[in-house]
Amino acid sequence: MTRGHQRAQYQYHGHECSAVNHAPIENLTPKRIQNRVYRQCAKDGFNARLKAELNQVLNQELNSEQVLNTANNLSLASNIPLYSHHATRQSYFNLGWQAVTTAHFIRAKARAQNQVSVNKVVK
Repeated sequence: MTRGHQRAQYQYHGHECSAVNHAPIENLTPKRIQNRVYRQCAKDGFNARLKAELNQVLNQELNSEQVLNTANNLSLASNIPLYSHHATRQSYFNLGWQAVTTAHFIRAKARAQNQVSVNKVVK
C-alpha cells in the first residue's frame, strides 16, 4: 500500500474519522442545550452563581490577597440554591451554577468594578 492510500482510510469525505468504524471523531466541546427553557435554566444558574460570588466579595472589605484567594476557591460551589422543584430544571440550573470558572469570576469582577467607577464619574 502507498502512503496516500493509508491516509485515505482515516479520512472520510475530508473529515477525520475513527480508523475502526469510520465514525467521525466527536468534539470534546459540550453541546448547546437545545430546549430553550432548559437553556435558560442553565443561564440563570450561571448568572446566579456569578452574582452570589460577587456579592460575597464586594460586600466584604478585604485586602487584595484575600480577594485573590476567594477568586481561586470560588467558595459557593457546593451551596447550590433551590431553583425549581422540577428535577430537570434544577439539574440544568446546577449545570449552569457549576460551569462558573475562576476566569469567569475574575472577568465579572472587573466588569463590576468598572461599572462602579463609571457610576462614580457620572455622579
